[in-house]
Amino acid sequence: MYCGRPTCVYRCIRGQFEHYLEDGWEISDRYERAVQDPEFVEITKEEADEHVGQQRLRIKLGTDPAKWPTHCLVPYPKEFDAQIDLVAQALDVVADNPSLARELVLKVDSESMKRWYIDVALRSGYWRAEHSGMKGVEEESATPREMISKHQLDELFKLDNWRCGYCGIRIGGRRERFEKFAEAIDLPELVAGSTDETRHGLRLILQASHDHIQPLNQGGSNNQDNLVTSCWSCQFGKGDHSLDALAMNKPIRGKWEPYESWNGLRFEC
Repeated sequence: MYCGRPTCVYRCIRGQFEHYLEDGWEISDRYERAVQDPEFVEITKEEADEHVGQQRLRIKLGTDPAKWPTHCLVPYPKEFDAQIDLVAQALDVVADNPSLARELVLKVDSESMKRWYIDVALRSGYWRAEHSGMKGVEEESATPREMISKHQLDELFKLDNWRCGYCGIRIGGRRERFEKFAEAIDLPELVAGSTDETRHGLRLILQASHDHIQPLNQGGSNNQDNLVTSCWSCQFGKGDHSLDALAMNKPIRGKWEPYESWNGLRFEC
């Protein structure tokens, strides 16, 4: 919906017109007819991204909390697994053939990962809080984050089998691992960028940290039983909302089994 009426979003990218459907962007032959519609409205890229994000959340989650997943905010697209498999292959060969490893990483669809992260994942917590029906779900003021040591963080990742404790996606680890990998395959853009729009999609999806199951501003602590490995999508999507406000269950350690030989962005030089 846009201004109260059903819409379709069109874009022109790389010289071709596309429109957004349930499964993503597809080439369209309807653009010429669309622009002749007297109610056709030109909107900014930011407005289009907002519209598409809302549409994707409406499709993936809807507004009925009874139909939402209770282990995570919104399931990540399963096609991302094949993209991460390319990274796993690159890690296997990087020591002997960094050029091949670079080629494998370049095959990853960074843009689709970035758009899902920005347009869907980051909005999912607010969407769920807004439609959960719980009282007092307004996001509270953020509390200064209490950091844990790099060793503690790596130990947490090991405990959670190098997977997000919420959605189960494989995680790469701390920024330092991305920097080492980017240097090894001569791909500086993997760690470049200071905003989400300028960061590589792999970094947005695979970089992880710790999340407080009970937010600090609601009495949570840095005790191990209140910490869980969290991909950026779940961590920043959740924000400072409580699990109750998001109609989510407390994550269960060990829920996600180890994923074959995946240990984050770890490789032998």
